[in-house]
Amino acid sequence: MLSGVIRYIKALSIPSTCRVAGMASGKRQESGVRQRAIWMDVVRGLAIIAVIYGHAEAIGRQDGMFDTPGWMLTSNRILVLLRMPLLMFLSGMLVPRSIRRGWKSFLPGKFTKLAWPYAVWIAIFFVVLWIHEAATLDQIPMEIINPDNPNLTPLWYLRNLFFYYLLAQVLVWLRLPLWSGIFIGLGLSTYHLLKVPYPDQIDLRWGYLMAFFFLGAFIMDHLDKISRFLRKPAVTLVLIVLFLIPVYVYLAEIAPVRYRPEYIWGPMAFAGLVIAYAPLIKSSWLTKPIEFVGRNSLYYYVMHYPMFLGYSWWFAWRHEWGLGHFFGLMALGLIVPTIAIYVCRWIPPLKWLFFELPWPRKKSPATQTLPASAPAPNN
Repeated sequence: MLSGVIRYIKALSIPSTCRVAGMASGKRQESGVRQRAIWMDVVRGLAIIAVIYGHAEAIGRQDGMFDTPGWMLTSNRILVLLRMPLLMFLSGMLVPRSIRRGWKSFLPGKFTKLAWPYAVWIAIFFVVLWIHEAATLDQIPMEIINPDNPNLTPLWYLRNLFFYYLLAQVLVWLRLPLWSGIFIGLGLSTYHLLKVPYPDQIDLRWGYLMAFFFLGAFIMDHLDKISRFLRKPAVTLVLIVLFLIPVYVYLAEIAPVRYRPEYIWGPMAFAGLVIAYAPLIKSSWLTKPIEFVGRNSLYYYVMHYPMFLGYSWWFAWRHEWGLGHFFGLMALGLIVPTIAIYVCRWIPPLKWLFFELPWPRKKSPATQTLPASAPAPNN
């Protein structure tokens, strides 16, 4: 009680103008953090929806559920150049703040949020394949580790992302700048391109997406300056042209573009457009559902593909719905994970089992000790 009285007296001794200024500064800082989270959630949500859209179109077309309209095929071919690079880019933007907390917090967090759900949902994927009798259990692990068909590893994104985070920590231990990861990724991708005249997309994908991940980490530390520069009309026009050229080359089938390092400047130009104008997005009733998907992107990513396979193998062949199956897949990929999110909130052990281990626990703001000059924690 005595300590509470002393704190109250000290508070009264602070001039009111200082208290008001401090409150205003805190509100401005909180507002800036919140706006940053909003646009990143919106972009991530749109990218995840694009992934679900692409898999719904591809599985429906390949399994003969429907004949894909030209507009849908074209839109998916454009999105396939952008969605995974953009997701890696956004994930990389989170690295600088996370890694400053130290490896004892950084690495366990990546294990619980990436490695654990990857292992759990790969196991679920094994079971789906086994039930369908597409392969025997002794064959499936080898196909997952070294697949002939990359679609046998729908969770490769989590695996790659986990190892990119590990590499980021290694770079910090070696006292190398995070942007050096950009050149490591480009070097690996170029190596595979020069080694084999027509390399597989999987060989190129590892280094190619690594470059986007560490590009995001670099840009995050200079976000405001880079965004303002890229919003200049002349710079924006250049970015649009740089983006459209590889898209045309890919759609016209002039040359392979996807995951090719010689055309990486196209998706990077698109990422530049995103960081130029996406920070201007403000939350509204239109963005709320997309923000929700972006904040909970893991649920949508890990759940949609096994459900799509089950839909195709055990349901679609019984019904001649044509293009209606596409909308059925989209509804399945968006509605069921949404329900799962709320169920996991009501029953936390389900979240711990399928999506995120409860360790290490986050410290509450009240128990965190920050230096006087440290920014407020971004919750």
